[in-house]
Amino acid sequence: GDVVLKEISKSKSGSYNASATTTTALRPQPTQKSLPGASIVELVPAGDEAAKKELSFFDLGLKTGTDKVLGQKNLPLCLKEGKGCSQDAVREECRPFGHFYHTLYQQKLGSYYSRKDAEPFQFLEVGFFHGNGYDTYREFLPRGECHSIEISCLPHGDQKDGKWPWGNFAEENPRYQQYLDENLLHCGDGNDVNYLMDVWTKQMKRPGAPPLKVVVDDGSHLAEHMAQTVLFWLPRIEPGGLLFVEDIQPTDVANAFATQFMPQLMKDLHYCGNKEKLDEDEACFPTLVGMIQSIHCEMHICVIERNDKPAKEPTLEESKLPANALDMNKCKSKLPGHW
Repeated sequence: GDVVLKEISKSKSGSYNASATTTTALRPQPTQKSLPGASIVELVPAGDEAAKKELSFFDLGLKTGTDKVLGQKNLPLCLKEGKGCSQDAVREECRPFGHFYHTLYQQKLGSYYSRKDAEPFQFLEVGFFHGNGYDTYREFLPRGECHSIEISCLPHGDQKDGKWPWGNFAEENPRYQQYLDENLLHCGDGNDVNYLMDVWTKQMKRPGAPPLKVVVDDGSHLAEHMAQTVLFWLPRIEPGGLLFVEDIQPTDVANAFATQFMPQLMKDLHYCGNKEKLDEDEACFPTLVGMIQSIHCEMHICVIERNDKPAKEPTLEESKLPANALDMNKCKSKLPGHW
């Protein structure tokens, strides 16, 4: 994803620990069996009790230095000593630098996907940046074939020529070349549906590849780009999978995702369709209707859980943002007097 606003956005947020119930009916059950074609992940011997251990996203995040967990670390110092703060917000949890995303990742991924006896699966991150978050996912998801998309590792040059003029942030990661050689770090624009289709059809949806189960948007933090991640990737995630969107913050560039896109998605979650009033009771995002099991949010992060319906392949045109994506008044059924 585009990274120009990443440093600005990530210094203005946090996320707070919140308890919630978890939908488990669609979760795959741990297995001792290793599937063929999983050369990227570690093969686990049958009967290995250590393979059943749930890893800690928080501990691994502190190890890699990702800002996804630094809110928890910096909050006490910020409140007591004024250190590690990023803004003087009314809400205390918004004051420290960093986020509290570990609570949601642990709840949704820890009990199965962080275990070494999980079935192999694909993971995709949109927005590699320096790779601290990606390194965390690689360790937290030992059975994952972990992909990431990053725009800054395009050749240097003008954007109108399909290049990137502001420097290669990704190469600061010491394993940058390794990830390229593994064909897991993909250099391109995570908001370009043509490029996304190319990565999906040529690099990920291969014969014998593990199923796509987890997608994370941590790119530009622009509302348009965040919505595009949901529209493109959610239908392609296999049943029971998860799509996380980070940095849903009250900023000028991100706010429309929370105030315009998400209300429409919630409407479609509950959509039934009145056959006698189809001109009033329309779905806001037809390609997503009937594919969502639940939506769960904590501060500045949400996760959309896929139900048991098979993944599908929308056309390139269907994968693009509709006109109503960031303007819910353009979805007819959201207008006053309609459903």
